[in-house]
Amino acid sequence: MRFLLLIATVTLFTSSAFADNVIDSLEKAKSLYSQGKYYKAVTELNFAIGLIQDKQLDKFKALLPEPPSGWSAGEVEGSRAAGQIMGGGITVSRTYNSPDGQEVRIEMITDSPLLSSVMMILSNPMLMGSGRLVAINGEKGIEEWNPQEHSGKIQIVLLNRMLITVNGNNIKSKDVLYDFAKKLDFSKIKKTMEE
Repeated sequence: MRFLLLIATVTLFTSSAFADNVIDSLEKAKSLYSQGKYYKAVTELNFAIGLIQDKQLDKFKALLPEPPSGWSAGEVEGSRAAGQIMGGGITVSRTYNSPDGQEVRIEMITDSPLLSSVMMILSNPMLMGSGRLVAINGEKGIEEWNPQEHSGKIQIVLLNRMLITVNGNNIKSKDVLYDFAKKLDFSKIKKTMEE
């Protein structure tokens, strides 16, 4: 059924403006399916899904913020998990460093099994342990902070499909975590997730 839905999607993108490797791969999968070559059709369909995820990956990479004044940032990293590994999700991340040795890493993961444990804590704070519930720009999250080690993290779940983690090491205070978390455009991220 899922295969047929994806094949039906092909007809939505048949104009030359959308002709690309994804469409070619979906058409090939459709042809293989019609010939009864199901294994090859699934292989080709998985290839098309990978190409689509690469396009999603590029969109998500663009959503990670630029470094604050005085900080530097590494390249945006990204990967997609194939098939059933980690739910077939997408991961993007970027590490930020200050001249005095502070480090913050922002990571966004879609469709990951990790979501269920964070969502469970958000719905039942008694499971939280040392963390505490927070709200950042209207989104619910969990803060964990270790003042002795000057490290901590904030985890936020968007649309029950994305886990965003802002992780800090050797930071002056937990306010640094909030400064970075507030730089994320949640509306834009959610819109991209629904595209």
